Amino acid sequence: MAPQILVVYLGIVSLIGLFAIWWAKSTLFKIKSSRSKRVRTLDSFDSIETFAPDEQSEIGEIDAAVENIENRFSIIGKITFFLILIVWGVALSFPFLNSIPAALISVLVAVSSVVLGVAARPLIENIIAGMVISFSKTIRVGDTLMIDEHYGTVEDICLNHTIIKLWNWKRLIIPSSKMLSKEVVNLTYHDSYIWVHITFYVSYDSSLEQVKQIAIESVQNSGNFSSNEIPSFWVMEMEKDAYQCWVAGWTNSATKAWNLASDIRTGIAMQFQSNGIRAHRFGVDISPHPPLV
Repeated sequence: MAPQILVVYLGIVSLIGLFAIWWAKSTLFKIKSSRSKRVRTLDSFDSIETFAPDEQSEIGEIDAAVENIENRFSIIGKITFFLILIVWGVALSFPFLNSIPAALISVLVAVSSVVLGVAARPLIENIIAGMVISFSKTIRVGDTLMIDEHYGTVEDICLNHTIIKLWNWKRLIIPSSKMLSKEVVNLTYHDSYIWVHITFYVSYDSSLEQVKQIAIESVQNSGNFSSNEIPSFWVMEMEKDAYQCWVAGWTNSATKAWNLASDIRTGIAMQFQSNGIRAHRFGVDISPHPPLV
């Protein structure tokens, strides 16, 4: 390569490398600031309203979450800059590769492949998945999720794993590589409003008008109901022994959704008991059958 062309090439590669470092640094700072700001708007990481036996357990959990976010993006930043420097170094040394023995390059590539492909594969998979989750908006610290039949709030996202605080205060720890492939219901992805619906059954000899009134009042009487609109009631199926009914109403958080569902079930059950309304009409045919011919 001619000296003039070499100088131009090295200059262009240097500018591209500097721009890549600046872009990565500014992008990481914006994402980190956005995540930290959002977490500071949260009250706690409780998927249901409870009073912790240990009052100290909730103290400073928001500050701890913000600190974990800053530490995570600090590590991501170091990894990103390291990778940029490697690519930058390879690009800068590309014109001089002819002077390096091919055998040495082959040995270095083979050793690196063995180390990265075998010894460090699980770690690298989790780190890459953790970085993808960190940049994604589908799962964030403070989100309330339904995952693998578990209900809880994302307490921390590390590069190696994600920690979910379950409704019973246990922690579900999922490796990042597995977390990335799981199907998740995010109850707070866009906003915190949830339309809670309850399924119940009522026998055919009951008054549907009375049942509808009881169901709607059970929603309205709950302190967790948000009166954006009146509750809705439907007869969903006409099964063999009973009507299948739905009643639904709005609430403004995942925590209140849990309590609203309980309030509706309790209210309907108590009113059914008071008014003698049955969920099924049971009967057994004990009449003699004609003999088989």
